[in-house]
Amino acid sequence: MTAWPPPAPDCWLLPSVKVRPSAIAGVGLVATTDLPAGAPVSRLGGRLVTTSELRRLLAGATAYVDTITVASGVHLVLPPDRPAGKGNHSCDPGLWWAGPYTLATRRPIAAGEELTNDYATSTGEPAFTMPCRCGTSSCRGIVTGADWARPDLQQRYGDHWVPALLDRIRSGPSDRSGPSGPSGPSGPSGPSGPSGQEA
Repeated sequence: MTAWPPPAPDCWLLPSVKVRPSAIAGVGLVATTDLPAGAPVSRLGGRLVTTSELRRLLAGATAYVDTITVASGVHLVLPPDRPAGKGNHSCDPGLWWAGPYTLATRRPIAAGEELTNDYATSTGEPAFTMPCRCGTSSCRGIVTGADWARPDLQQRYGDHWVPALLDRIRSGPSDRSGPSGPSGPSGPSGPSGPSGQEA
């Protein structure tokens, strides 16, 4: 199993990335300058909780809880209402996982472009489903907690998954369940960040 270091207590977002109205859902993250491929854009922080702790947190929540799966039975809960948690889903995203808690540009990004990530790369909760409104030619129509098992996505993203899902992928086709907990991407008006969503 891939070990993650302890997270920072708070999130970091590249200063040239701003929260703006989104054509996908509500608000999203928009680049205000051109960005090269491989540029770190967002580093998630917060606190680690177990699956049972997360389920209690979600059951008593009166506001959106943003979270990603870190390992089997371990989840990162982001501090509430952070700009880094506003990234929307796309089936052809400009961001992908580049290390523990870090999203980086998958390709060159033009100023004014919305920065998105594929929620399939950070959620493996079997019960998670979400309609997709990304509008790209590769739109899947619905995003599920089982999408990580799709060979086309595994080929597209290579090693750019949260470690919990990368461990599953590397273990082969027999590992199709694995408790990732209730985290799964979703934002205040649908998925918009790493988990409660898983981001």
